[in-house]
Amino acid sequence: MKQFDMSESNHSNEYNGMTHYVDLPTKGLFYSKEHPLHGEEAIEIKMLTTKEEEVLSNPSYIDKGIVLEKFLESIIVNKNINYQMLHDSDQMAILLASRIEAYDKDYPVAIQCVGCGEEYATDIDILEMSKNVVQNDVETTGAGTSIIELPKSKKVVEFKVLLPYEVKSIETTVERMKKTGIKTNFTNEFYQRVIVSIDGEVDAEKASTFVKNMFLKDSRAFRGAYENSIPKISTEFESVCSHCGHVQKGGLPIQASFFFPDL
Repeated sequence: MKQFDMSESNHSNEYNGMTHYVDLPTKGLFYSKEHPLHGEEAIEIKMLTTKEEEVLSNPSYIDKGIVLEKFLESIIVNKNINYQMLHDSDQMAILLASRIEAYDKDYPVAIQCVGCGEEYATDIDILEMSKNVVQNDVETTGAGTSIIELPKSKKVVEFKVLLPYEVKSIETTVERMKKTGIKTNFTNEFYQRVIVSIDGEVDAEKASTFVKNMFLKDSRAFRGAYENSIPKISTEFESVCSHCGHVQKGGLPIQASFFFPDL
């Protein structure tokens, strides 16, 4: 399927055919078998309407910092899929595709130069950015998990990548445990949630003991593998200051003009 292919959007549904498909950087390979997107390479989303404009300009959502979350909920066609059930890279693909479909690929932004301190304008080609998918360099199992041999202990660890709602669950658990006087921390709980097996053995008690005594070198290697295990869209771009010629790099800024450009 080609990026942002519109050919499949003319079907009858509750949105009167006003939908399109977005290719997922993960290709559905990092979702469990129970997940609606397991093995799915694309997701169907709505074309933007005045309803989405209302969501994006809702003062309450803006104050609470949940505008993009509510926006994603509004445009995902399958209501069994909550935005917190999507990996970050897939969320980013949907945001970029929606912006391109609604307006165009050019995104004008204002950048403050770190060289001279002046502000200058530049355009970001978000269509090209959306194609810049950085593939993972970690061994995968084909079952939505990845494998790493730790450098110091030589243990072979199989792990999964958590979804946003699962990470939030860990934060809640840690807070609750601390309030009841149970000693724990986010890293300890996180490792125990993501590790599936050690040397092919699935044993929660042994995994817990291993996590508590993990060598620092192994821990750093594990976190690096975890961060690099899922394909991601690189949102880094380069711009040149119109005042002093300084070249600087940065991540994609989501400014007001992202969904409200001057037309």
